Amino acid sequence: MLKEAALYHRHFDGTLYPLTHKESNLPILSRVILNGESCYIAQGIQSNKQNPLRSVSNILKLTQEESSKEALREWMLRVGQQEANRIRNEAVKAGNAIHAYLHSHLMGKKAKPVDKLYQNYLQSLNTLLPNFGETILSEQFVVSFKYRYFGKIDHLGFYRKTLTLSDFKTSIKPKVSINWIQDKIIQLAAYYIPIETLYPVEQAALIYLINDGSYNEFIITPQEMNLYKEIWLERVSQASAIKTLKAS
Repeated sequence: MLKEAALYHRHFDGTLYPLTHKESNLPILSRVILNGESCYIAQGIQSNKQNPLRSVSNILKLTQEESSKEALREWMLRVGQQEANRIRNEAVKAGNAIHAYLHSHLMGKKAKPVDKLYQNYLQSLNTLLPNFGETILSEQFVVSFKYRYFGKIDHLGFYRKTLTLSDFKTSIKPKVSINWIQDKIIQLAAYYIPIETLYPVEQAALIYLINDGSYNEFIITPQEMNLYKEIWLERVSQASAIKTLKAS
């Protein structure tokens, strides 16, 4: 019988392997395309007979509220397709650069220099680094076999002296209200569910590094996280229903 959740590492070809050799009962997971979606299935099982593992990001995208989709469409019309693409690409590059720096720092490795374009984000991060203690996991794949999805967490370790599951975002503008970031907390809840079966997580943190050198920090208690976990699991059910309908 499979565990509820397990840690995995990704091979260069995209295949997911159990993090340790001790987990010999866990399957190797192969990446496949099912109905236009990139998923994972256990090796040796026909893809059309296996309930696939979907990514957290795909589930969120598939079940995004119509109001959020409309807001995105209005923004793209306002700034234009070319500018929208530029902004999104720049955000991805900034996020990748800062995540790579943070991972190297927390794992005790030499970090690559961060491009001068992202120095303000780095300033934000450096302000926070003294709050970190022992790191347990960084940039780590986790699979929920119970709920059939996978994702990659940013950080699990001690933050402000508390065992914390943390997610980091970069943003041009401050996020002053928790109401502005509900989907990001739901995303964090998706990681929280499998991780809490493996480690005694005490809290979660959603941290925004702002392009003016400041930061916004949102600490979510286990009690507060319960609501977001329920919302996430409903989104998982919605995604399965949508995919089943499209495949029929």
